[in-house]
Amino acid sequence: MRTRKRLPNKLPYLLMGGHICVDAAQGGLASVLPFLAIQSGYSYVEIAALVLASNSASAIIQPLFGWLGDKKARPWLMAVGVLLAGLGIALIGVLDVFSLVVCAAMVSGIGNAMLHPEGARLANLTGGDDKAVSMSVFSVGGQVGFCLGPLISVTAITAFGLPGTLVYLAICIPYAILLLAFNGRFLSFGIRQEAANGAEASRDRWGAFTLVLGTLSVRSVVFYGVTSFFPLFLVTVFGTAEDAATMLITAFSIAGAVATAASGFAAHRIPTPRLMVLCFVAMVACLVVFVACGNVMVCVGIVMVLAVCLNLFNPAAVALSQSYLPAHLGMASGLSFGVAVCVGGMVSPLLGALGDAIGLAPVVWILAATATAGLLFACAVALIERS
Repeated sequence: MRTRKRLPNKLPYLLMGGHICVDAAQGGLASVLPFLAIQSGYSYVEIAALVLASNSASAIIQPLFGWLGDKKARPWLMAVGVLLAGLGIALIGVLDVFSLVVCAAMVSGIGNAMLHPEGARLANLTGGDDKAVSMSVFSVGGQVGFCLGPLISVTAITAFGLPGTLVYLAICIPYAILLLAFNGRFLSFGIRQEAANGAEASRDRWGAFTLVLGTLSVRSVVFYGVTSFFPLFLVTVFGTAEDAATMLITAFSIAGAVATAASGFAAHRIPTPRLMVLCFVAMVACLVVFVACGNVMVCVGIVMVLAVCLNLFNPAAVALSQSYLPAHLGMASGLSFGVAVCVGGMVSPLLGALGDAIGLAPVVWILAATATAGLLFACAVALIERS
């Protein structure tokens, strides 16, 4: 009988707090946009440019910071990242010149990018023998941050107007100082964990890593597709009220956060490659039933199951991807958190254009086909692990 492992220290929870801060800043940006459009008179194109500036700066630059972390441990990057993420969104509410607002959005995105690779690398190292649980703790921080961000922004702006975004400084500056206080402790973990079985165990396996990255990228595409188009599907096909359809995403986020928290413990019972395969099998089945089903309550239930499928394997898969690049933990983290998410963000507008042209049902079928590709990636990883 397998005994339950415990994290050797509380540092993963400290890392989770940093993840909450930067993703609260990123998630809060979306809720600031309507206020900017109304109070500052920005066009929809300008609003879209702000989102693009922040997300591009965050996703594309992450592997660079991962590469830097592989050369030399720089845990202070996390503190600077938290500071910049908060500073960027704080300035968005007080700057009047659009070009400066874009720069502020990029600063916030860069801060987000600075934390993820170093934070995920240290989540791997501080997790000891239970890296999947440590990574799930770190990953939950991102989902909690995205949930808190809109609440923080709307509450502050409602109370103080657009300058209310300055509240992020009160949140991020103290936490950045806290992370700096633990800089020496983080440095003690070094760059990577020494391999117990010699050079062979420390060799990078880029082929296997690419397959896991493929599953994470597919997961990102399906995740963005579900959150972007399924509420619209319920409204247009079943005539569901818009507010009820929007609440579905809130429930989806809560279910996803619970599944993320459970990921490490699920990995105790089921090997990660098999867990990936099971989740993608269920994902494909759910997407097919969703588009073919004529019952709105069944469709709502399917969305909840999809939330579990999309999140239950994700932290464990990131930890597995890191195990394939033991000499480049930072690069593995930057690619897994940055590029994989960027893929979903880039594909989502294309799916939206397709939905405008031929309807949302074909989009769901495409998501099912995409999930099937993810299943093939997962099966390939499982075969590699068995060989």
